[in-house]
Amino acid sequence: MGLRRGPHRRDPPVARRAGPAVALRAGSGARRRRATGRRPGVSAPFDLSAASSAELAPTLGEGQVILLPVGATEQHGPNLGLGIDYRIADGLAHRIAERLYGLALVAPPLPFGLSAHHMAFPGTISIGSDAFQAVMTDVVRSLARHGPRHFLFVNGHMGNQAVLSVLTTRLEFEDGLRAASAFYLAQARDVIQEHAVTDRWGHACEIETSVAMVLAPELVHTDALEAGDLIEEYGPYEDNYQPHALQVPKSFAARTRNGAFGDARRANRGAGEEIVETAVDRIAAFARHFVTTDPNA
Repeated sequence: MGLRRGPHRRDPPVARRAGPAVALRAGSGARRRRATGRRPGVSAPFDLSAASSAELAPTLGEGQVILLPVGATEQHGPNLGLGIDYRIADGLAHRIAERLYGLALVAPPLPFGLSAHHMAFPGTISIGSDAFQAVMTDVVRSLARHGPRHFLFVNGHMGNQAVLSVLTTRLEFEDGLRAASAFYLAQARDVIQEHAVTDRWGHACEIETSVAMVLAPELVHTDALEAGDLIEEYGPYEDNYQPHALQVPKSFAARTRNGAFGDARRANRGAGEEIVETAVDRIAAFARHFVTTDPNA
């Protein structure tokens, strides 16, 4: 990941914001927690991996959306564990499913993504776009065989964005399924702008570290947090983060010496909670609309 903050503009602070088209409110946090409940033998009623096949058989159907968390295993400088991207995606998916009680199931997360640009740093595991699409196509087709027709990828890694666009298009128009993807940094961009304290954030930065403090605090290396050691000499056409930029593939090692952007030392859990809740609210609102609306109506 890696994004550049635009001209700074601070809107009046709010706890959470609904998206521009639809606002979903499921009541207070206490009511939400009471609503989810727990069934014996299942850690959460929306967690596919924890349920038995017998439990799933009567519940799978066309009226549900399957949430598919996808992320990466890649370096995040000294600040975060290698698995933070898929852990964020999985955490978001479970929170979204909780808001959509009865309408959503969460599939196990895909822990690998397109991370070739991080391969200069040890521990990174990258798969190609063909492998990504092949695996996730088989996952979707396996689940669709038993009824579900709606699939929403919950993405935690910016490097997956392009392949998800191709994959959802193929599933929609070649397989006849409903498919979409959501990336939390895009869904909560306006709120993120209020909490970004650096111009170049988006990877192992104050934003991602704040979110990690909420969804996977055990992967935050609090005793080793560093600001990004950026390399600014990109050349006249190679800064992908300018508004007019061309798409020029570039190794992360050519952008930052320590593998991080932004300043993770400025992260805080309060900012992370606001970003997470905003993204969850907006993605849940879309998912409800997605699964209950006839595209041909």
